[in-house]
Amino acid sequence: MAIDPITAIGAVSTVLNIIDKVANQVQRFVNKEPEPAVEKPHGVQAIKETPTSIVVKREGRVVETITADDLSKLDPNSRALIKALEDSMQSHYDVWVVVYPQRDQSADPIVNAKVNRQLQDTAKKMCADLNTLFNYLDFLGKYLEDHYQAFRFVCQQIQS
Repeated sequence: MAIDPITAIGAVSTVLNIIDKVANQVQRFVNKEPEPAVEKPHGVQAIKETPTSIVVKREGRVVETITADDLSKLDPNSRALIKALEDSMQSHYDVWVVVYPQRDQSADPIVNAKVNRQLQDTAKKMCADLNTLFNYLDFLGKYLEDHYQAFRFVCQQIQS
């Protein structure tokens, strides 16, 4: 299936937005931290400003722009894989939002262990998808690892 660059930019945006939504939760899960009273805002956020562009901002300043023209440099199979990564990431996110609120909620330690295992497995899959997407963006000269460094560090902790 041929994926046009505009669809691919939408897919990249979805993946980055999912990371923006779950990064703090994954970090709390890995570090066994409690939920905060108020969620702190991310220092880095990816914002789809137009149908053809994503702007990555750090503390309100633009640090990277990714456009549909950038993604047009990829072959059709690579753009199709980016779309598949979006679908995979969305599927994992859907599981995460259902399971995460169950974290440490049971009086039964076996239930809590099963929930934690499912969260760990889901986080690993999201990290793998993100790493694959970053590899494509690296190829295009769009280096987001520095901007999503905290989440990548958490991903390394999950993998070990």
